[in-house]
Amino acid sequence: MDASQVGEEIEAKLKHYRWWQSRFLASPADARIRARFARSVEVLCAATGERCGREAASTAERRLRGTGGESGDS
Repeated sequence: MDASQVGEEIEAKLKHYRWWQSRFLASPADARIRARFARSVEVLCAATGERCGREAASTAERRLRGTGGESGDS
């Protein structure tokens, strides 16, 4: 997978995370929404190598801006 494909993949995962985050914040008591948001956090964390959703989102945004965050890629 080349760098542009990786970027597109990270961007898609970040958009998915943000979409479910907004729904979760609007309806935190909804178990279905909470579960889907949790799954989006897991996916974004796996894609970025981070352990927390907030850090994963920050890392994804940095990568998309091209300001670093790439660990071990040379």
